[in-house]
Amino acid sequence: MKPRLRKSRVARAAAEGRVAQDHVRIAIVTEHYYPQLGGITEHVYGQANELARRGHEVTVVAPTLLGARKAVEDAPPRPEIFEVKRLGVALPIYINGSEAVVEVGPFLASGFGRLYAERAFDVVHVHNPFGVTMPTIAIMRSKAPVTVATIHSVVPEAYRPLRLFRPLLNILFGHLDAMVAVSSAVVDSIQPHFPWLNFEVVPNGVDTDFFSPEAEPLEELRDGRHNILFIGRFDPRNGLKYMLRAFILLRERRDDVRLIVIGDGPLREVYRRMVPPELRSDVLFKGQVDRLRPRYLASADVLCTPCQLASFGMVLLEAMSAGVAVVASRNSGFNLLVEDGVQGLLIDPPKDEEQFAAALDLLLERPDVARRMGAAGRERAVSTYEWPVIADQLEALYERLLTAAGPGRKPAAMHVQ
Repeated sequence: MKPRLRKSRVARAAAEGRVAQDHVRIAIVTEHYYPQLGGITEHVYGQANELARRGHEVTVVAPTLLGARKAVEDAPPRPEIFEVKRLGVALPIYINGSEAVVEVGPFLASGFGRLYAERAFDVVHVHNPFGVTMPTIAIMRSKAPVTVATIHSVVPEAYRPLRLFRPLLNILFGHLDAMVAVSSAVVDSIQPHFPWLNFEVVPNGVDTDFFSPEAEPLEELRDGRHNILFIGRFDPRNGLKYMLRAFILLRERRDDVRLIVIGDGPLREVYRRMVPPELRSDVLFKGQVDRLRPRYLASADVLCTPCQLASFGMVLLEAMSAGVAVVASRNSGFNLLVEDGVQGLLIDPPKDEEQFAAALDLLLERPDVARRMGAAGRERAVSTYEWPVIADQLEALYERLLTAAGPGRKPAAMHVQ
């Protein structure tokens, strides 16, 4: 019989600093991983790190990224206590208003076949099953007792590619033992296209030790001025255009504030040109940052994100974990993560620059309110979203499916109706 998860034994082994004897062999397949930054990368790293810390044998399978923008900071990469296996190569593309990747390589299928044969994984967990090549091959070639997938994206109601490929996706999803969504917003957007799917909701997690209020602020930003922070790729749907316009309006109210922009993308020069010449010294484009993000958050009074479409809100969750108040658009994902007036302020519609400017001005004028919201955000992050909490949910899911699979059998948890 394949090994089953025994939560108490795993927890005891982790506490004693040794590997659990009944570890489970887990493959985490993802198109998105370092050096590419983003929500899926953060989730995969946190999932692999926490499961490996608990004594499981974890292998992250990801492509080699061609042309990926690397972090500009001079900092060591995050430590990996799990195996990373590179299969195929990936090229960046844009789809659904966001940066994505597509894998190429004539030996991708055979590579998965060899890897699966060598490792004999108990669980294959695929992220973003809508990917064209790597996720499809990973699912279809899986021989593991349990194969699951996590959907990270909200899709628009009239998203044509999803409707076009629905028959093929029905076949692909029929090979899964469970479908996971990171939020009910994802379920609500996907379920109408695939009404036969039963979803498990397991949210994104956050490293509350890394994104901590105890991080040291950056000395260069400790000059008495207020700092507004924007973090995100320069995808149109992330709303940097509206952030810049809101900042211009905010500067009409006060001159003691600057905007720090963390991120990058092909539209960088377009956004730079949006800043009036007289404000260019007060809008700092810092590029892609990874290891230094906690220090930027520690230097910020407020994090602001007028994102148009979001499934969850990793940027918001990291700010909340760091104890920073947030001002964000009221979209289906953010609305589940942030309680308006508690951890931050939600703006509707997301293109209302005047409301964003007014909300930012309010929190700068009332630092006591901002501190209270930051503390509430930290409490919510630690109690609900820190990785030990999320890993408990993943272990419970794996254990249930492995138990249902029995010796040498695939579970039949999902069927096309």
